[in-house]
Amino acid sequence: MKKLLIGIVALGLLVAGSIFAIAQMAGDKTRGAMGFGKGRGHDMAMPLRGLDLTDEQRGQVKQVVEQSRSTIVPLRQQMRDGRAKLADLSQTGSFDQAQVEYLASEQGKLLAAMIVERQKTRAAIFSLLNDEQKAKAAELHKTMKGKGKHRRGHNPEPGE
Repeated sequence: MKKLLIGIVALGLLVAGSIFAIAQMAGDKTRGAMGFGKGRGHDMAMPLRGLDLTDEQRGQVKQVVEQSRSTIVPLRQQMRDGRAKLADLSQTGSFDQAQVEYLASEQGKLLAAMIVERQKTRAAIFSLLNDEQKAKAAELHKTMKGKGKHRRGHNPEPGE
């Protein structure tokens, strides 16, 4: 019986920690909708800045981003609603494991859907670039990737 109680408490702490982590990531207002820049409404603008896009490419990128936004915005709202439901559950003073697991599962599905949509958008935009722009984008990506290594929470790989 004691092991069962410890297991339930451990699972509850794990779920609560996961919910907290998701809420913290979602509450980060310093990033834009696609994880770039400072939320200026230009989901993919940051990595495209140095690529010298033509006017036609800019228009196509804008169209792709708008299409993606029509999917991402409702997903974001559903995630907010799910976090609110989880917060309401914690206010009751009792723990309903089945309900918490269900809501956590729903949040995971929404997060997966957002990741898929972001990747689909990035791939669509990348397909609009010519070979020279693709090479430059890869170079910029390497540069940007290296800049985040000194941020709080970065776990360096062995040998870094």
